[in-house]
This record gives sequence, C-alpha cells and structure tokens, in this order.
Amino acid sequence: MKTNYSKILSYKSIKIILILFCSLFFANNIFSQNCILPNGKYKVEFDKQFELYPKFEFQILNDSITFYENYSFVTRKIEKNKDCSLIIEKEIIDETDLTELQKMLNRQHPFYTFKTISDSRFDFIYRVDLHVMINSGKFVLIETE
Repeated sequence: MKTNYSKILSYKSIKIILILFCSLFFANNIFSQNCILPNGKYKVEFDKQFELYPKFEFQILNDSITFYENYSFVTRKIEKNKDCSLIIEKEIIDETDLTELQKMLNRQHPFYTFKTISDSRFDFIYRVDLHVMINSGKFVLIETE
C-alpha cells in the first residue's frame, strides 16, 4: 500500500514539474520580442550624447546590408540578425603598417544589441564587447522591401 502511495506522489511531482516547465517555456516565447531587423531602408538617429556622430542610412536585404555614406555605397554580409543582435561582417584591413594598439583594436568585432523594438523603431546599443559601448540610438524604418 505504501509503494502505491509513493508512486502516486512521484507521478504527481513529475506532472507538476512538467506543467511548470511548459508554462515557463511558453511564457518566455509569448513575451519575447521579435528581434530581427526586417528587410527595408533605415535611418540612424543617435541618442543625445552621440548626436554629433555623422548620420547615415542603410538598407537590409536578406543577408546583406548596404550603407549610404558620403555618396558611396558599401555592402557587407550580415553574420547574424537574430536573438536581439545584429553582427555585420568585418572589413578586412591590412595590419602591416599598424601599431600594436591599432592591431588590437582592429581585431575587435563590434555588434548591435536591441533594447526595445516596435513596428518601425529599433533602439540599439553598438558595442565592441559586452562592457564597452561605442554609441546608442535608434534604427528607424523608412521603407519596407
């Protein structure tokens, strides 16, 4: 009789744990943001402390990004556009004539993380690593593809 009672408790415990796990999993998926920049043309609006940075526009089309800077186009591949981050393929620079400090800085790989997202506005932080912020602002969707 005692073994049946312990089996019932064991089944109930497993059932409760399974229900809690599923509830947490579905709640996380329901309330998580869709952190992917969709195809389209964007303008950058920097936060107040970075307002003197040069403004620019860019376009995302599938796995590439095109910057419009100084009347020229620069296109790069996107390494990652999911999980609330955007990583752009790094430009290859010849390090032959660089100092050791310049070489170290050149090896850094900056990335964007998204703080909040709405239909046409993506608040970002541009970082070199998890602790060093380069700038912050908003990507504003101008037109969709």
